[in-house]
Amino acid sequence: MTKPHKLGPVGCLALAYSGLVLALGIYSIVVLLTVQDPILLSGVALIYLTFPLGWLIWQAWDLLPIELTNPIALTLFLMVAGWFQAWGVSRLVRQLVRRSGA
Repeated sequence: MTKPHKLGPVGCLALAYSGLVLALGIYSIVVLLTVQDPILLSGVALIYLTFPLGWLIWQAWDLLPIELTNPIALTLFLMVAGWFQAWGVSRLVRQLVRRSGA
């Protein structure tokens, strides 16, 4: 059985970032489902929060035919992109710390 590893400061930052992405995503989906004509500033904030991948998803989303674009699916894709970024950065920093011997 493996021991659980300590979270550390990078893990705490990744966890906080993931929580912020989750909160903004849930808020955006609730607004999309409940408001008649939503002006989705939280969706724009989610794009900026998940910047490199979120912006790429947004640009690719504009290339899709209008029948395939669903704002809830876009929000879910942005949330997954944010979680992937948090995971990737935490893994990268963990590898760099391991290589430096600290």
